[in-house]
Amino acid sequence: MGGDLGPETSLEAALACLERHPRLTLLWVGPESLLAPLLAAVAVKQTPLLKRLQIVDAPQIVEKTDDLMVILRQKQNSSMYLALDLVAQGKAHACVSGGSSAALMALSRHLIKMLPGYERPAFASHVPTRKGMCLVLDMGANLTSTGDQLHQFAQLGQALEARLQKNPQVSLKLLNIASEAGTGQQQVQAADALLHADPKLNYLGYIEPQGVFEGQVDIVVCDGYAGNILIKSAEGVSNMLARRFKEDLKNSQLEAHQVEKIMQSWQFQFDPDRLNGAFLLGLQGLVVKSHSYANVIALQYAIEATQNYVEMQVAQAL
Repeated sequence: MGGDLGPETSLEAALACLERHPRLTLLWVGPESLLAPLLAAVAVKQTPLLKRLQIVDAPQIVEKTDDLMVILRQKQNSSMYLALDLVAQGKAHACVSGGSSAALMALSRHLIKMLPGYERPAFASHVPTRKGMCLVLDMGANLTSTGDQLHQFAQLGQALEARLQKNPQVSLKLLNIASEAGTGQQQVQAADALLHADPKLNYLGYIEPQGVFEGQVDIVVCDGYAGNILIKSAEGVSNMLARRFKEDLKNSQLEAHQVEKIMQSWQFQFDPDRLNGAFLLGLQGLVVKSHSYANVIALQYAIEATQNYVEMQVAQAL
């Protein structure tokens, strides 16, 4: 339903994506009584796009305060449930949702199921570094993880990143409070032993948070608690620096067009909106979680990232 900003945001992002991608078709899942009037109000020049935007009526909505068992048993006509069920039935290639992370994970496991041999899904997304991009997982699907589960995240992360980079030798490290052996929580040390013993993984040991942004590695594995704090802290620092940078540029002696050019380059590299959309990795289908507070631009990026995953057949490759 568009997360915190409502269905109007979803519609604007959907129309922008449909205009940019002529092969794309979108199913908009939500209460038809609420969504239909928004479609009727679309500008005349955009009405041809509506041929590729279909409403799927879902009279119920999953609220952030809903208990998971209530969602599973009593909200089978909710937008999140029906959207995921479309993927499970093969009627949609993927699902993009800005709803509750916990509900999305629970319903995804219930409807789409896990890949054989894997226990829990993990949110995987890229963060910018000094040398490019780094895939981080888990970013919030599981607040705690066992050593075995962290090992499974590493296998999934390497499979995904190798597919995206078209390079089987992508490297990975395990997030920890220090880089020395024998440090960190028990489950982290257990995962370290499993990763070192797995010959299929290009595992290079521990990494500290600052090393992530130095670009020391292609993939960083951690539990959802650490990963969520890592990414939100990075977003906060990035926004703080961007505001300060913009203020300093305005007070500089640079011409307006020079300031604009510098800011465009900065925004392209570090804008959190551009990196919106976390892949729920480990399922038998493709599910992408958008920030609940995503604006039109951020949601557009999440939809386009999902389309890229579909076209690259990432789910099938995993």
